[in-house]
Amino acid sequence: MLLPLTVVGQDIEVDIQDEQLRRALQSFQSQTGVNLVYAERLIDEEPVVTCQYRGDSMREALECLLQGVSLRADHVRRQQYVLVAAEGNGPDAPVRAPMAGWVTDAETGEGLPGAHIFLRGLDQGAVSNDAGYFALPNLPAGPYRVRISYVGYETKDTTLVAGGAAASLELQPRELRGSQVTVEADRRDRPDLNVLPGVVNAPMQYLEELPSYSGESDLLQALQWMPGIQRSGELTGGMVVRGGQSDQNLYLLDGAPVYHPWHAFNVVSTFQTETFKNINLYRDAFPAEYGGRLSSVLDAEMRDGNRSGTRGVAGLSLLSGRLMLETPVTDDISVMISARRSYIDQVAGSRHPVEQDGVRDTLRTGYFFYDVSAKATYRPSANHRLSLTYYGGGDNLDLRLPFDLSLDFTSWLRPASLFFELDHDWGNQLMSARYQYLPSDRLFITSTAYASSYRARERALIRPSELSTIDSAYDIDLLEGGVGVDIDYFATLEHQVRAGVQVKRHVFNSTLDARVQRSPGAVDTIDDESQLRAVELSAYVQDTWQPTSRWTIQPGLRFSYFSSGAHTHLRPRLNARYAVIPGLLSARAGVGLHVQYLHQLKDRSAFLHNMVSNRWIPSDSDVRPSTSRHISGGVELYPADWLTLSVESYLRTASNILIPRDEFQRRDGLVGSGVEVGSLLGQYEPGSGRAFGVEVGAEARSGPWTVHFAYHGGQSRSRSRALGEEDFRPTRFDVPHALQTMVKRTTNRWEIGLSTELRNGFPESVPEARFGLGDVLEDEPTLYLHRPEVNNGRLPAYWRADLSVAYRFGIAGSPVKAQVNLYNVLGRRNIVSRRYDPSPEAGVAVQDRRGIPLIPLFELQVEL
Repeated sequence: MLLPLTVVGQDIEVDIQDEQLRRALQSFQSQTGVNLVYAERLIDEEPVVTCQYRGDSMREALECLLQGVSLRADHVRRQQYVLVAAEGNGPDAPVRAPMAGWVTDAETGEGLPGAHIFLRGLDQGAVSNDAGYFALPNLPAGPYRVRISYVGYETKDTTLVAGGAAASLELQPRELRGSQVTVEADRRDRPDLNVLPGVVNAPMQYLEELPSYSGESDLLQALQWMPGIQRSGELTGGMVVRGGQSDQNLYLLDGAPVYHPWHAFNVVSTFQTETFKNINLYRDAFPAEYGGRLSSVLDAEMRDGNRSGTRGVAGLSLLSGRLMLETPVTDDISVMISARRSYIDQVAGSRHPVEQDGVRDTLRTGYFFYDVSAKATYRPSANHRLSLTYYGGGDNLDLRLPFDLSLDFTSWLRPASLFFELDHDWGNQLMSARYQYLPSDRLFITSTAYASSYRARERALIRPSELSTIDSAYDIDLLEGGVGVDIDYFATLEHQVRAGVQVKRHVFNSTLDARVQRSPGAVDTIDDESQLRAVELSAYVQDTWQPTSRWTIQPGLRFSYFSSGAHTHLRPRLNARYAVIPGLLSARAGVGLHVQYLHQLKDRSAFLHNMVSNRWIPSDSDVRPSTSRHISGGVELYPADWLTLSVESYLRTASNILIPRDEFQRRDGLVGSGVEVGSLLGQYEPGSGRAFGVEVGAEARSGPWTVHFAYHGGQSRSRSRALGEEDFRPTRFDVPHALQTMVKRTTNRWEIGLSTELRNGFPESVPEARFGLGDVLEDEPTLYLHRPEVNNGRLPAYWRADLSVAYRFGIAGSPVKAQVNLYNVLGRRNIVSRRYDPSPEAGVAVQDRRGIPLIPLFELQVEL
């Protein structure tokens, strides 16, 4: 019979006489709170046990309970034991063993980073690393029921053996189109979901379905539909994350930085969604392995190349044509190649010969952008992997037009003695090599080497009169090379340690060669050059600690040294996740300190250069690095398989950010103040900033319907005491409220979507008075505007709706998707900027610049 089992304080009392083991184990669990995990086959024979024990040792109590049967209890972690067969208990028998394996895409063979491996009986899990590898060390040897899941893929239930060879686990991609299950549904089975608050990790096929303003396959435009992310303009401009600045974002492509990830004057990005297999966007509280920026880190990994067969995608939009191919070369080597180019210069022409009265000339209106990327991956064995990545892309602008650009376009089509010429090209180029090695089941090493460059060339030749000429040549070269090693050590079930070191070398070169001839006898020249160098060293260590099945805590520490100015920083990070109601409600929080050694500047006085380029300078003894402090937290709720809700809040403060000394300065100088850093810094002052806000997100996917909701409310403020500012003022892109929605219905053939964006207008500086300065010799005084405060007003609210319609069909066995996007379908002309001019009659004249009207865009995509 089974007598009462009692637990008083630390004392355990067991009194069992001739009871079936199954009932005895159930009673032991319910009254002690211990979690016992075992396979049903171990107790199928219904053995009978007898135990009399009183003491304070849980292990001794279990040994008593299992005496006489061929089972033993192995301690896994606090209040958790696994029952395994006791046979083979000799000195050479493995008692503990790791469970390891690789999670890959069943169609392409690519590793799936961030996949979740969940031991259902143990309520314990792991997350695959960047190569798709995972390890659960120190498990009692034997089989376990395991669930493997990855967002956008079918969940797989299987049995893995601790102590066996590393398993190869293939997941089938889930068809999102018309699916009855949300892409987030599997999170209910993953208590070990991402620890970090503010992280965005969505399947690439889902990001491809989010609206794109230009009709392009654009990763950065897709990310703008996430709460707290916006553009710094209507259709152009950089990415602003949680009230930060656009230069405070780090963009990584296979471990190499991309300094200018935009084309077409910031309309489209260099990141084509279909070329990537995985992306992680960390907002604010990013882990210790990342550093160098204050606001966010986008870590994107390109596709390795399909190992199963040849696959391709060709696309044509209003802006460009593109092609992506991936194929296996041998059993061990696969490649991915992608190319894109705009074609407006080929259709409309870039060179226009003109003739009048026997005089010939050639006008030029050429512009194009391009991207070329490639990746080759070599896998000689399961434990070795080498990948080589290349990316090159840029923009080219070539203009020669009459100096007097009137609205009479017929006047353009003739030779002009007065003209201006622009010859600009700018872009990025990078190469990256990454070697991953698995020396043991518990140790994974990744070595990375890269070289990345950003170059800009600006040429201007202007002839405003018969006797005057302006000739300017402005060059920027930014080079960065680095090597690094990252180590993943799977220490125990509770601890996974990641550590690494990295060395970077920065080179900043800028030159300006200008000649200004105001008359034949008045010629000014400038020949200016700036060369800066810096070495950056960094090291980090972080531990992903799971003390219980509900808690995941990730402490980290990052050290960095910057040679220019000899700056040294030690920055702690701490993130945590708690499963409040496992499978239903989870909470996250994070704190961190960050440092940024590079500053982005523009010559705010120059008219002829810094028109399309970006200038970066390193911190030194005079220019302190920017620093920030972050606190964020939130909850995620999964009330149904088809619905995910999230709420997050954040607080960020920043120091030593550069603020323009004169916000109202006009670029009316021909060649500006040169390229020397000192002259540029004279246009800026150090300041501080703060931002806080709340983000609400909702994602629903049921049957053919998809609904996306993103709200952000908050403030972004800055001030510079050097400018006499005591109070914080709104930053340039402060938006107190922003709401984005998307509703889409998808069937086998049709896809119809409506997206909307509603937000406050950007801040503006409204003049409060007008005054004039002059003397008795002048007929009229020169009028000026008095603006005592910066950003004391705000533009009207911005609202826009976009409509997209797509149809799928087949041609010669190839799937085809034809899509039409109606940007600003209601034709609302939002006010995107406002200019104030002093007027003798009206006091202050106001000129509104309206936004883009309705624009039809198209895209045709063919899968090869």
